[in-house]
Amino acid sequence: MSAIPEQETAGEQRLSPAILEVFPGQDETWGEKELFSPVFVRLLATNAAFGFSVSTFYLLPKHLAVSFAATPGQIGLVSGIFSLAAMLAVPFLGPIVDRLGHGRALIAGYLLMAACAFTFASVGSIGQVLWTLRALQGLAASIVFAASVALVSAVAPPGKLGQAMGLSGAASLAMSAVAPAVAEALGARYGFGYAFALAGVAALLGAMASRGLPRPEAGPRCRTLPAIPSPEIRAVLATLVLTGAGFNVVMAFLAPFALRHGIQAVRGFFISYTVAALGIRVLGGGLTDWLGLRRTATLGITLYGIVVAGIGLAGPAHLVPLGLVFGLAHGGLFPALMALLFEGVAPNERTWLAGLANGLLNLGMMSVFAFGALANRTGFEVIFVLAGALVATSALLLVPRALRGSAAILFRRG
Repeated sequence: MSAIPEQETAGEQRLSPAILEVFPGQDETWGEKELFSPVFVRLLATNAAFGFSVSTFYLLPKHLAVSFAATPGQIGLVSGIFSLAAMLAVPFLGPIVDRLGHGRALIAGYLLMAACAFTFASVGSIGQVLWTLRALQGLAASIVFAASVALVSAVAPPGKLGQAMGLSGAASLAMSAVAPAVAEALGARYGFGYAFALAGVAALLGAMASRGLPRPEAGPRCRTLPAIPSPEIRAVLATLVLTGAGFNVVMAFLAPFALRHGIQAVRGFFISYTVAALGIRVLGGGLTDWLGLRRTATLGITLYGIVVAGIGLAGPAHLVPLGLVFGLAHGGLFPALMALLFEGVAPNERTWLAGLANGLLNLGMMSVFAFGALANRTGFEVIFVLAGALVATSALLLVPRALRGSAAILFRRG
């Protein structure tokens, strides 16, 4: 546990008994005594709308495979364009959110998401229109993510940042079961155009819920790119890159992999994944408190990689149990990583850091370009195993440097 220097005031840093770490004090105008302030509840509603709209497009690879006989390389290209646009947007997210304000930035992002989803409903081929829409979706999702995470970090009460991040993510995550199940049923019965139109409606609801959200008092605007605070946070950012790779391999190629094996429905995976992840976030807070953020993240990313590799080794016939373990790892991993990331960060750097984290996550997700091309040659099994191995190995980045140094000395002596 980190100690608080005596010369620091209570407004600068406060001890968080909930997660056994030190967190920055919240702005006086935003710090609430209770977690569920009206602003935070509104944010949960917007995140739910965001989750439904984005999660509907988890079935886009299946639509491409069924409707257009897309190859793994084409599916990887369409999935990767979203991530490429999100990554390229990073330098502009801070200025956009600062100029518009957090609430207006959310509205702009949601309206762009809605326009893209409605247009997707009428796209009849793989080509420039589809690629452009995916790029615009990536931009819109980045704006929403950066503004939302910055607001959550501002309104969370002292000592409850990890819990606030977990609940915020849970509101979006809950839709990972609902949206794919609804989209798959609509797609099978009426065509995927109806599913994409419904995603557009959800985005419009997100824009409505974002109306009136105020701008947090974040102090002087950061005119230059701040330095990354510490090697530990650089390690967290690096794990986000590799975790994003594993996540997007699953989202992009699970449905085509299942279709290759004659399995038409994949909603069982998404439902079990979501239920497990929500269970960990709602009921597993005590476990995180006991383990601490760093241990939770290290164990979570190891298990995450194992299950990604397990999809390739076990095959799509076991989607429900694989989704269950995937959800357990996901539910503990991402709140812990995000809380570690915002530890000790000044208020005026939150939006920039949130945008950077999202950009690096999408940098990892861009790996589907390469994984899709590889799958054309080797099949899906190899890419799941390779991606899983990369994710599991990245757990070493979260081991404290002193511990890694001690292990290296013992290894050399041995």
